[in-house]
Amino acid sequence: MAPTQAQASSSPTQPTLNRDIGPWVLMLYGLGTVVGAGIYVVIGDIIGLAGALAPIAFLLASLAAGFTALSYAELCTRLPESGGSAAYVSAGFESRFLTGLAGWGIVATGIVSAAAIVTGFVGYSNVFLSISKWWAVPILTATLTAFAVAGIRQSSWFMAITTIAGVGGLLWVVWYGWVDLGDFPRQFGSAWSDPGRSLAGAVLPAAFLAFYAYIGFEDLVTLSEETKDQSTAMPRAIWFTLIASLLLYLLVSATAVSVLPADVLRESRAPLVDLVREKGRNGYLLGAVSLAMIVNGAMAQIVMAPRVVHDLGRRRNAAPDWLARINQKTGTPIVATVLSGLAVTLLALFFPTEQLAGWTSYIILSVFAAANLALVRLKLRESADEAAYAVPLAVPIAGAVISVGLIVGEMML
Repeated sequence: MAPTQAQASSSPTQPTLNRDIGPWVLMLYGLGTVVGAGIYVVIGDIIGLAGALAPIAFLLASLAAGFTALSYAELCTRLPESGGSAAYVSAGFESRFLTGLAGWGIVATGIVSAAAIVTGFVGYSNVFLSISKWWAVPILTATLTAFAVAGIRQSSWFMAITTIAGVGGLLWVVWYGWVDLGDFPRQFGSAWSDPGRSLAGAVLPAAFLAFYAYIGFEDLVTLSEETKDQSTAMPRAIWFTLIASLLLYLLVSATAVSVLPADVLRESRAPLVDLVREKGRNGYLLGAVSLAMIVNGAMAQIVMAPRVVHDLGRRRNAAPDWLARINQKTGTPIVATVLSGLAVTLLALFFPTEQLAGWTSYIILSVFAAANLALVRLKLRESADEAAYAVPLAVPIAGAVISVGLIVGEMML
């Protein structure tokens, strides 16, 4: 990679991001970025499609997402930079245009996703109490932005604590449905032999939807410059996130379908809360926990987007220097963070975020395909150094093929 693209605008005299994230907090951060709203909200839609075969849908989705996640595990050790996907595209293709396209594409998807999550938070809150988005959105976004501005240590601990609470809520759901879970093998066998729930007609569409419940590792790798022992901690965090999220999804989906009918879960605005209510509890505690977990997704995006902007400005000459500047005291890109939070607020208040979020899936899948192909190119270069963590060449090839296949599949739906 040409030095003018990666290093020219970087100066040792400028403030840098602080290495404040330990390996355990990083693993919890990663789990929070992936699980988030995925299990608390969309599980009803996935079970509505696949019924008792929902665990298979989650398993297939984890395999599909796993190839790209493992490619990122190698890429982040080759290029431990805050740009994440943008840095990988830059190294693989050595194109300023493609780098800027990937970087700003990731920033845009992060901001839109955060706005959609904040909007969803307000809608989900109204299941329990009536609140207005006109004051709830600004307060929530301002709070998350304040954590992101204060420092990565504060942001990561916020993510870690809310993740522990969220996972605790999921285990609580499994505990209450444990007796009913004994009936799951019978339901699974019945669904497997049901001609109305074929693999192609029910499980694959559910797996397509479940794929988006596994992405988040592309946010995690943007913390590479702020992670202690990054070359070992980051790949471990990605592996932990994949395995832990899969186990949670399998357990919770099997429990949910054992307690409530698939059509009830599909129509529910808060499926897991309704499950707890079915077992005789009021559901308010789980509702609060689920809201905290949903907020995780927005926090991760508000943290991620400014770091990519920082990399684009500091190393790629693809963003203004004033926007990429790191504050000496907080060790964070304050201007980029505040502007990201403001953009999230405006989008959540005045734009159709669900429609915008639908388009972001094309961008994220395109970036996944480009990052996988970048790793293929890096591996095939004779001068390429061996990474601290390496995967077989077949992994990024499979990741690229799956990403392109998902883009085609989404266009056909």
